[in-house]
Parts: sequence; structure tokens; C-alpha cells
Amino acid sequence: MDLTALDFTVEIKTPRYPTENKESVVSCLSNIFPKTRWALQEKKIEGTSEYLTRFKTILEEMQIRDTARDHMKSRVIGDKCSFVLSKQAACNEKISFSQEDQPLGGIEVDIICDEIMKLIEIVTEVED
Repeated sequence: MDLTALDFTVEIKTPRYPTENKESVVSCLSNIFPKTRWALQEKKIEGTSEYLTRFKTILEEMQIRDTARDHMKSRVIGDKCSFVLSKQAACNEKISFSQEDQPLGGIEVDIICDEIMKLIEIVTEVED
């Protein structure tokens, strides 16, 4: 099944520290979440998207679909899946789920969908 078959929204936010260049942080975030509308603020960066194709591709390339599926499913409440990614990994076009505080702050991701479990299955499914 295709990601375009479901309506969903991805909300992304991360702190931005004075030592970080706003454009560089947005570039790192866009490695994982392209086609995102970014709002740059002094101490945080937020974005909204309806696109998870690159996220799905990276999970496939890194061969972590099963781990991602388990991690994401364990963080579903209602119609929302919330998790944290490593900002440092995102700068290297990698996905690393995080459960602890990080020096650069994590990337908080909320995926909202009426059929959230089905969406997680699509994002983590094996392509033929």
C-alpha cells in the first residue's frame, strides 16, 4: 500500500541552541523530512509535513524496519504516534530513535493519522 492512501500530518520540533546555525539545523531535519514547512524561531525550530517517503526510504536503507515498527507502535496514543530522533544522526541522513536526553536536543516527531497503526505498517513494510 502507498503512503498517499492515508491522510496524515507530521509535526516536527527541536530546540535550537545559540551555537547552532538555523539553516544548518533545517538542512539536517530536511534530510529526513523534506517537503516540510519550517518555522524558525530563536530557540526552536518547528515544521509540519504530509510526507514520509524519505523517512520510509531511510528505514529501508538502514534495514531497521522491524525495530522502527516496534518502537513506533509502542508510542501510539489514540490517533498519534510520538517519538524522538537524534539530531546528530539526522545530519548524517540516518534515523536513530532516542529515549534519553541528547547534547543537541532531540527531534520530537508527532505523526497524526486516523489510521495510525495502518500508517506505521505502511512506513515500515518491506518493498518488493
